[in-house]
Amino acid sequence: MKKQIFTFIASFLFIGHATAQENRLFPTQPNTSEIYHNLEKLGFLGTALYIAAHPDDENTRLISWLANDKMARTGYLSLTRGDGGQNLIGPELREQLGMIRTQELLEARHRDGGEQFFTRANDFGYSKHPDETLEIWNQQEVLEDMVQIIR
Repeated sequence: MKKQIFTFIASFLFIGHATAQENRLFPTQPNTSEIYHNLEKLGFLGTALYIAAHPDDENTRLISWLANDKMARTGYLSLTRGDGGQNLIGPELREQLGMIRTQELLEARHRDGGEQFFTRANDFGYSKHPDETLEIWNQQEVLEDMVQIIR
């Protein structure tokens, strides 16, 4: 009986490990063209950081051009994770929607060659005036996050 339980647990761990290797959340081994591309980037000393408030505010063409054509270390700083937005394709709202949008941004950066960054700002929906936003966000925390990422 103990041998059967051990075999079951071992096979479960093996299947879980094999599945995890396919998931983009775990690092993958770069292929030769990715290694060569990363070596080419060593000759360029510039960096670029695209900053916007929401996950859908980025310009992926610009990020891709800077990262792949100009070889700049390129990042996108989304101040929020998009959890205050609308969801037209599913029932997820708030934190669940923020998790979906976070994964979408991480996948987009994997494809366009940029890096993804976030702050602790809460996406609370549409705002008509900056003072309203600063009443809800902790301005000092968001500013600290931005400065840390810029540095």
